[in-house]
Amino acid sequence: MSQLLRLLAGDLRHDRVAVFCQALALAAVLVPLMVLLGLRAGIIGTLIARMDADPAMRLILPEVTGANRFDAAWFRQWSARPDVAFLLPSTRAIAGQVDLGTDDAALRVAWLPTAPGDPIAAGGILAEGMDQVSLSAEAARRLNVRPGDRLTASIERARGGRVEPVAFPLRVRAIVPAERSPGVSAYVSLPLLAAVQAYRDGHAAPEMGWTGEGTAPTTESYPLFRLYARSIHDVPQLAADLRAAGVTVATREGEIASTLGLDRSLRAILAVIIVVAASGLLVSLAAGQFAALRRKRRDLAILKLCGYGPAWLAALPVGQAVAVAALGIVIALAVYAGAAAAIDDLFGASLGANEAACRLSGQTIAAIIVITLATACLPGLAAGLVAARVDPAEELRDV
Repeated sequence: MSQLLRLLAGDLRHDRVAVFCQALALAAVLVPLMVLLGLRAGIIGTLIARMDADPAMRLILPEVTGANRFDAAWFRQWSARPDVAFLLPSTRAIAGQVDLGTDDAALRVAWLPTAPGDPIAAGGILAEGMDQVSLSAEAARRLNVRPGDRLTASIERARGGRVEPVAFPLRVRAIVPAERSPGVSAYVSLPLLAAVQAYRDGHAAPEMGWTGEGTAPTTESYPLFRLYARSIHDVPQLAADLRAAGVTVATREGEIASTLGLDRSLRAILAVIIVVAASGLLVSLAAGQFAALRRKRRDLAILKLCGYGPAWLAALPVGQAVAVAALGIVIALAVYAGAAAAIDDLFGASLGANEAACRLSGQTIAAIIVITLATACLPGLAAGLVAARVDPAEELRDV
């Protein structure tokens, strides 16, 4: 093996110009392919990652008509699905319209139930107990409040020909960024939202100190829910299963399908390009190997006379092909790194932290290296089989 490596190194050094030209030809095939793969992974990958990180893209909501009722068994069944990241009951939409006010401003907002694990909270908790609320950025701006500030919530009901208003204090726990909660909304615990609905229905809510016509009956079913899929890839199937179960839902399936469809189309196009590039690479390496073999037939014949066997002679062209491919890969990676940096700089204004317009994962780079080296072995092996059958008598008879 050491003798083979020494001879291979000497041969490469002797033919360094030809070897370098073959490596450049290989790099010329690899670089455009790597840039195209990097752009797909960077631009489309970033777009999909942004959509996946946006809770609104994974949100599935039922129609607000209240035509369906969802009991505890239904929530247990759907919460157990691996493609469901978060599921929480919700009261009637009209029950969640609440006036919030400070000394300087007032605003009617839609209250939404929240609980630990809410994707809107991004790992935190938006509200607990009966005295906390989190506001969307727009709602906080209009009320001019920050976390820790106090608000007054006001609701009213009509009972016995009288309007019965009630007000209660709330503390702002958090402000939800606009990218996670656009519009004007507030997030409170489900028990607080249920107490507001009970009061508006004319019942008492002892936990809030509100009187009424008896305590509200135990809620056994809800008209609405907030459901988040684990990924945008899960939204279409979840929505289809809910519709099959008789639940009319609203999703962002159209936008998701458009982006994922574009990704699939680009993958198909890149697959065709990869096949064409691999074919060109194979032909280029084969031409180089057989041209080198034609020049070195007498040298191989002398080696065979010196006692080197067919396997050893066959290994020499394979080693040469692998060396050319390795050098071409190094050149291609260097050129790709520069191109990717230039593309990222060009799109820098549109990229966020840890985002790139052109990037290849370590796994993809490793796959490119393995496939290129394996492809290089094929023409090298073909040339090696020819080299192993060199006839010294025929090659040296004119010497």
